[in-house]
Amino acid sequence: MSLLETKNLYRIEITERCYCTLIGATGNAMPSFESVEKNGNYGSIPNGIEGWVVQKFGRKYFRPDENQEGIDLFTPADQPIVLIPYNKISGHYKKI
Repeated sequence: MSLLETKNLYRIEITERCYCTLIGATGNAMPSFESVEKNGNYGSIPNGIEGWVVQKFGRKYFRPDENQEGIDLFTPADQPIVLIPYNKISGHYKKI
């Protein structure tokens, strides 16, 4: 495996809210008020979000599945596929 390839390690589900600010500072669209009211704080990953822990560039990342309720709180509206540093979710998930 080269450093540029992405390797899926295992699937997880977020069990405890964790904070990860990837949007806002770059001028991307904000989530709707309804989404914030229902799913929680802007810039946070809500409980129940599923995805993969992957390895890329020799480091671990969390890549959430697309089209989940609440994903707009922590991903840019124009780019739902993101890699979140593993340390942001460490201890806040369970393997599925």
